[in-house]
Amino acid sequence: MKAKTITKKKTKSSSAKKLAVKKTATKKSAVKKLAVKKKITKKSSSRKSQVKKVNSKASQPRKYEGEEAFLASLKPYKINKKEKYMCAKQKKHFKEILNRWQEMLQFEQERTADKIQNNISHFADEADRATHEEGFALEIRTRERERRLLSKIFESSEDLNNGNYGYCINPNCGVEIGIRRLEARPTANLCIDCKTLEEIKEKQQYG
Repeated sequence: MKAKTITKKKTKSSSAKKLAVKKTATKKSAVKKLAVKKKITKKSSSRKSQVKKVNSKASQPRKYEGEEAFLASLKPYKINKKEKYMCAKQKKHFKEILNRWQEMLQFEQERTADKIQNNISHFADEADRATHEEGFALEIRTRERERRLLSKIFESSEDLNNGNYGYCINPNCGVEIGIRRLEARPTANLCIDCKTLEEIKEKQQYG
């Protein structure tokens, strides 16, 4: 009888131990699963934030560093001798240049406007205020030059849509301006000869 009681007790204790081990294992596996889930969530959220940062950077045009720097960054068009002047491929090339240039200039115009509105500062020192105002005046003059350039870009875009882009506007001329000259100055509307004559006349007129 005593042996049976001892056997029963042993069976109960072993089953209790097994149950405790099972519960512990279940808890551990649940904790592991939760930890893995958290890691995956963190990685996905970090990836999403990285993608957002990349997209926000991509949406903004590259900083405009002046006309010369912009034109120097352009990839030259590979001229095919068999294709006609101002064919669809060439038009696409110059449309991309004009659109990119326009976007960069407009972004700079907006940036300067926001800077002036949000940076109304009061300086106790007269020298600091003078330096600050001088910097703003210089930036405004630069933006004014760019505004005039923007109007030329709009005109060139219209000429491109109308089929007049790339030809000299002088009524006595009308020759092809040329791919390389247009890449050097995408808003050019005179051939090199007519432009040279115009500059000579201006020098003679204004000394």
